[in-house]
Amino acid sequence: MNQFESLIADFAKMTGLPLSPDERGGCALETDGLFITIQYRAEAGDIVIFAPVTDPEAPERPTKAMLEKALSLAYVGKGTSGASLGLFDGELILSVHIPMQGLDAETLGAKLSAFADAAISVRAEIAAAAVSAGAGGGEGGGEGGRFDGGAADGPNGDVSGFMRV
Repeated sequence: MNQFESLIADFAKMTGLPLSPDERGGCALETDGLFITIQYRAEAGDIVIFAPVTDPEAPERPTKAMLEKALSLAYVGKGTSGASLGLFDGELILSVHIPMQGLDAETLGAKLSAFADAAISVRAEIAAAAVSAGAGGGEGGGEGGRFDGGAADGPNGDVSGFMRV
């Protein structure tokens, strides 16, 4: 079992989520209609947490108003809580890199919780820009299924809204 597999096993045990890395070294979670991927990069010694913050069901690619809002939010990380915001395959993606060194399940939970909060906020801001510009396409997502047991609260972050996807 490598370091990432051990970290995910510890996180799964802490939260009660049935998580395990796939064959590519990643796993996915869902909360509030937001799909979050945790990807291990052995060569870089880190993980990347990322999530699309545009509605994948929307018929259009991000509009000019959405892209302008994304750039505004991404400027020195002020609107993204320090996360990176980029365009990949027609979707705006929020991401953060976290070194594996010293990373434990509780810290991962806190970082996932903070990332989810930032991504939900960014998604709402971008959706609002689309609506105000007449582009349509609301916030997307919705509640979806939620995991409500065995999660860490308090200073380690609240991951009770996460579920495995």
